[in-house]
Amino acid sequence: MNCSACSARLSAHRDGELSQSDALLIAGHLASCASCSALNERLQRVDDVLESLSFMEPSPDFTASVMAKIAELPVPAAKRVSAWWMGGYTVAAWAAFGTLSAAHVISPQGIVAELGVFAGQSGVAMETLYKIGAHFHLIDVAVAAVAIEVALLAVGATVGRKYLPRLGMALLGAQS
Repeated sequence: MNCSACSARLSAHRDGELSQSDALLIAGHLASCASCSALNERLQRVDDVLESLSFMEPSPDFTASVMAKIAELPVPAAKRVSAWWMGGYTVAAWAAFGTLSAAHVISPQGIVAELGVFAGQSGVAMETLYKIGAHFHLIDVAVAAVAIEVALLAVGATVGRKYLPRLGMALLGAQS
């Protein structure tokens, strides 16, 4: 038996969990190896110290007293997160899209075509969605929905980086 096999089984040997043949192999190795014998002696000292420790029994009202102290702590003030700007932004985005479409500044079909190229490069079958939308005359609605969704995702990502950490702390009751 080598030292690594002995040290791996030493705890099981000390606890009497090995078969008789394995226990004899370990005992023989411990008799012939000073390093493993020293490890066994250190483990024995650790066992002796652990056995000498007394068990601490918590008082019967421990849980109730801890919970009472927690109840006495001040409740953190809830911080309101105002999202009024989101409604205003949505209205402004729809108004801008409608105005630009009516003035023929932007072409919904051109936007859908450009989005189709972009999505095609991204592996999304936007052409199929375009054909379905064209068949049902939903191009303007589809373009508006995509434009608003992209804009809201961009605004959400930008604003989220600033306000979400604060919101998380407020929800968890952290003091700032």
